[in-house]
Amino acid sequence: MSWLDRRQSHANSRKIPPNKCLHDLVSTTVELLQEKSSATGEDHEISDGRVLGDRAPEWMRTPSVSVLFVVTLGVLMVTLFARRPLWPTDLWDHVNYGAWILLHQRVPTIEPLMALSDGVPMVNTAWLAQVVLASVMDAQGFAGLQFVYGLLVILPLAIIAWAGVRRSSSIVTGFATLLSLLVLNWQQFLIIRPQLTGVLFFTVLVTWLLTQSRPGRTAFWSLPLMFAIWANSHGSFSLGLVALAICAFSHAVSVWLRTRRVKAALISCRSVRLFLICQLCAAAALLNPNGLAVYVEVLRVGSHPNIDSMFEWDPLTLRMRQGQVTALLAVGLILLLRRSPRRLRVDETLLLGFTGGMTLWSARMINWLAPVMALTIAAHGTAAWRLWRGTRRNHAPGHRSGLWTLVNVGLCLVFFALTTLGVQLIHGRSVEIDRALSTQTPVSAVEFLKTLETVPRGITFCSAEWSGFIRRFGPRDVHPMVNLHVHVIPEEVWSHYMHIIAGSSDWDGLMKQYGVNLALTDQTRHERLIREIRESAEWKQLYVDSGTVIFERLKPI
Repeated sequence: MSWLDRRQSHANSRKIPPNKCLHDLVSTTVELLQEKSSATGEDHEISDGRVLGDRAPEWMRTPSVSVLFVVTLGVLMVTLFARRPLWPTDLWDHVNYGAWILLHQRVPTIEPLMALSDGVPMVNTAWLAQVVLASVMDAQGFAGLQFVYGLLVILPLAIIAWAGVRRSSSIVTGFATLLSLLVLNWQQFLIIRPQLTGVLFFTVLVTWLLTQSRPGRTAFWSLPLMFAIWANSHGSFSLGLVALAICAFSHAVSVWLRTRRVKAALISCRSVRLFLICQLCAAAALLNPNGLAVYVEVLRVGSHPNIDSMFEWDPLTLRMRQGQVTALLAVGLILLLRRSPRRLRVDETLLLGFTGGMTLWSARMINWLAPVMALTIAAHGTAAWRLWRGTRRNHAPGHRSGLWTLVNVGLCLVFFALTTLGVQLIHGRSVEIDRALSTQTPVSAVEFLKTLETVPRGITFCSAEWSGFIRRFGPRDVHPMVNLHVHVIPEEVWSHYMHIIAGSSDWDGLMKQYGVNLALTDQTRHERLIREIRESAEWKQLYVDSGTVIFERLKPI
C-alpha cells in the first residue's frame, strides 16, 4: 500500500464529514506534497491556484510594448489615411476596369473602355487589384475605398516597424524605422492605386530577406503563393524576383569573401535555397491570365514613349521635395555607416544600389528604395548609438502575454469604429461625397452634365486625371479622349492630347480631327487652352466653377 493510500485510509477511519472545510482539504494536500518533496529531496514551489494561467498559444502572445505601436498606427489610420479624400487620379480608371471584368467575367485582351484605343492589345497585370477595388466600391462605396487605402498604407508601416525592432532589439529604433518609411515614401502613399499592393508585398519580402538568417521550409510554399497573388495585382512582382536573386547572389559572395573558395560559395545552403525559392516564385508568377506576357509587359511599360510625358516617371532630382528628403536620409545613412561598428552586409549594399539606381532613373521607384533604406538605417543607426553610449544589445525577449494580444485586438476594433467605414457599418451614416473626394475632383461639373437633356455626341476632351471619374459618375454619352493608362493609348493620340492641353496653335484643328464637341478644362492646368477657347467664335461656355470650365462647340461635328 502506497503512502497516499495509507493516508486516505487513516482519513476514512477518522470519518471526516462531507462538509469539512475546503481549507482543511487543501492544507492536507499541501502537507502530502511537502512530505513527498522532503522524501525525494526536491524543493518545489506550489503556485497559487487563484492565479489564472496564460492559455493563449505562444504565437498569439505579444509584449506590452506592442500596444504603443498599435496606438500609433491606429491614430495614423484614423487621422491621416482612412479619412483622407480620394484623389481623382487613375483610381477610377482601375475601378472602371475592375467593373468591366466583373460584368464580363473575363480579363480583357484589348483595351475595352477608350474609343480611340479600340483594338489596342492590353496585358492587364493589375486585374485582381482592380476587381477588389470595384467590388469594394460596389459594396461599401467611398468609405470602403478609404478604408482599403488606409489599410494598404498602415500594413507596410506595421511590418517595417516590427522588422526595425527585430534587427535592433530597440523600441525607439522601431519607431524611427516606421517614421523613415513614412517620410521617404510620403508622396507615393498619398494616392490609392494597385501600386500600394506592390509596396506591401515588397516590404514583406525585403523584411524577410534582411531579418531571416536561413530560409525555412515554410518559405518554399508561402513566398510562391505571395508571388502568384502579386503577379495578378501589380507588375512590381518583377522587382521582387530581382531582390530575391540579389540576396541569393549576395550570400554566395559573402561566403566567398570569408573562405576564398568558389565551391563553398556555390554550395552555400542559404544561397541554394534562395535561388530555388526565386525559381519557384518566378514560376508561380505565371499563374495569371496572360502567362509569359506579363514579363514582356513589365519591360514594355517602362520604355513606352507615352511614359516620357508623365512627370511622376521623371528622374529623381533635388528640385523635388521627395528628392530632398531622399538626399537628407542618404547623407544621414552615410554618416551612420561611418560610426557604426556593424559591417554593411553585401545584400544590403546591393539592394541599396539597385533600388537607389532605379529611383534616380524614375522618382516613382522610390517605393522600392524606401523599405530597404529604412531597415538599413534601423540596423546601423542603433549600432552607432550603442557604440557612442557604451551600451550593449539586449537579446532578452520581452515578456509576452495573451492579455496584451487581447488589448491590441480591442484597440484595433476601436480604431476601426472611428474610420468612415466603421461609422457607416455601425451607425449607418455614409460619408458625404464632398468629404470623400478631394477638391480637385470635378464633382459639380459632372453633376451639371447629368442635368443636360442631351450631351454633345462624339469624343469629349477632358484632363486624363478626370477621365475615370467622369466615365464612372458622368452621363453614358460622355467618351473621354484619353485616360491615365497611357501605355494602351496610341502614341499619335497621346501626342495630340498633349498639344491640346498646352493650348498650341493647332488645338482647334486637332479637336476637329477627333470630333470633339465638348471640353472639360481644368482652370489650374489649362489656363492657356481656356483662354484660347474663350477667344474662339466656334465655342460657348456652358459652366464654370472654381476648378472647372465646360465648353460646347456651337456647330457640332
